[in-house]
Amino acid sequence: MSSLSPMGAARSETDAPGAAGRARGSQLLSVSAAAQVLGVSSSSLRAWAAEGRVPCLRTPGGHRRFEYDELASWLERRGGSPPEPRERVQELVPTRMDRMESAGAALRSLLPAIIDTFEGELAGARRPGARSLSARRRRLGSAIEGLAQAIEDGDLGACYREAEWEGFRHGASGQPGDVPVTEALVLRRAVDRALSEPFATRGAERRAIERALDRMAVRVAAGYADGVRCRLRAATG
Repeated sequence: MSSLSPMGAARSETDAPGAAGRARGSQLLSVSAAAQVLGVSSSSLRAWAAEGRVPCLRTPGGHRRFEYDELASWLERRGGSPPEPRERVQELVPTRMDRMESAGAALRSLLPAIIDTFEGELAGARRPGARSLSARRRRLGSAIEGLAQAIEDGDLGACYREAEWEGFRHGASGQPGDVPVTEALVLRRAVDRALSEPFATRGAERRAIERALDRMAVRVAAGYADGVRCRLRAATG
């Protein structure tokens, strides 16, 4: 990669009031937009940012944003190439699936029931360090909405990457690994119970959703392990 193009400019965000002045001269890019500019995956960019390898800033809401001009300078200092991605086992789990718009709509309609069931089941499995109720409900709603959209689009890649990042950030920051893994498994059971209602979804659609949630739980655990390894490498220098 020899130069940067304003790829993702239409998707850039400037929702950080404190960064408004900086945004006038340089676009503030979301993680996905910045990843497109660099030609890497969003999960890789998040990992590099967590390790301090890529310059970024935080909005008041806690979201990462990347200043386009600063990102361009950083890339130029590296000779026009981002860091080499870590070697990973070849991806064996497919992310593409048949588009199932009715299944996505069913998930959205069942969201209140899923959240209530999730909270009820999690109450008996809550661990020290678990997230606050409001933060957990917001994250749960976002996860279900993302899964519903992915099923409608026929591409689960973003859901799997987000699940892996959820585990990674817990591992990299030294938080207990049972929190994200337990929540992923409880979510799987809560969705299963909601989908068991008569006429909620057809059999094939239900199985596709269940497989996706199983794989997301595995990605959370794998991401946590990656995060722990990253933290240990940083600690040992």
